[in-house]
Amino acid sequence: MLAICSDLDETPDRHAYGSVMQFLNSRNVGPLGAGVGLEVGNSIYFDMPPDQFSYWNTDDHGRAMIRSLIKSGHVDCLHSFGDLATDREHAGRALDDLTKHNCRLAVWIDHAVAPSNFGSDIMRGFGDVCGHRAYHADLSISYGIRYVWRGRVTSVIGQDRPSTLKGVWNGRHPAASFRTLAKEGAKLALSRNGRSRYQMHGSNRVARPAHLRNGTAVIEFLRCNPHWGGVSRCDTADGIADVLTTSFLDRLVQRRSCCVLYTHLGKRRRRDGEGVLGTAALDCFRQLAERQSSGDVLITTTRRLLDYCHTRDQLRLSESKREHRLCFDLSLPDTCQQSELLHGITLYTDAADKTDVYLNGSHLPGIVCNAADETGRPSVSIRWPALEFPQF
Repeated sequence: MLAICSDLDETPDRHAYGSVMQFLNSRNVGPLGAGVGLEVGNSIYFDMPPDQFSYWNTDDHGRAMIRSLIKSGHVDCLHSFGDLATDREHAGRALDDLTKHNCRLAVWIDHAVAPSNFGSDIMRGFGDVCGHRAYHADLSISYGIRYVWRGRVTSVIGQDRPSTLKGVWNGRHPAASFRTLAKEGAKLALSRNGRSRYQMHGSNRVARPAHLRNGTAVIEFLRCNPHWGGVSRCDTADGIADVLTTSFLDRLVQRRSCCVLYTHLGKRRRRDGEGVLGTAALDCFRQLAERQSSGDVLITTTRRLLDYCHTRDQLRLSESKREHRLCFDLSLPDTCQQSELLHGITLYTDAADKTDVYLNGSHLPGIVCNAADETGRPSVSIRWPALEFPQF
């Protein structure tokens, strides 16, 4: 499972933002050609300099587009409140507007050195420091923020599997590859020595329970950039084709793992007249769509990947027989009762056509029977519905 988690830094305007989203998420023909029909999310922030696309900087049409994409699930990350959001009032104004329009975001991503950041060691923000003028954690968590990224990026390909640096080495770039391997190896060593900054690198879990500095419980997640040059190389629209490579995808599939990919699809350094996505980027996304069509990998948004992984880890399962049918009884903590969190959950059973699934005693409809996989066992899944891309 792969989420292409794009921060919107340096996206020039709503036309660039919308054309990328249309190309990635629909089959429509737009400024970038025929869309690839994947499921790729995006982020938004509010108070930014006038040369960068943001919620307050765009026009009414741009804000309506953002709200439509939030409601459809395609804009799923709040990328701080922006460089110019320096106090609690900026945060409150943004959250009030989102709430007024019934737009809910569950994922927070720290941005550069924004004062509203939650990270203390890497991103150096004050959003969760009680008494600071930029404090807003109470407002944001009450609004619905659940998942938090505080600057941690790994080179390891595939999370929720043991850490290994296999796949990062590039023989054509030995010096840069060696530096990347050395840095990642140092992170793993420091994690074993108890350095809290690198604990997520040591466990290589995509998400873990954490607490903000005001004591609020959140779920922190880890992003990945597997480029041989390091986690800050090719994290742009120009470089995405050098990250979403065949070897990367092969390794991800081989490890049967998940990945929240760190990138910035609004950033372009080359002035070649190709638009917001160049030819190489467009081609790599077309190849990615082919890999999804073949069943190798599921492309989804950051929110949906994190919901799936966290729900999977929280589930409790019991089995029973009722009138010659196998019944799987699933239970979740009281804080996670929404049945949509179960989308994609799959259970092995030798009698898929005679299996029912319940959540906290309630029968779940829409169960899909799957043929035997490489283990030789059939299974049942709770249907994974595709997001519906809106018109704007």
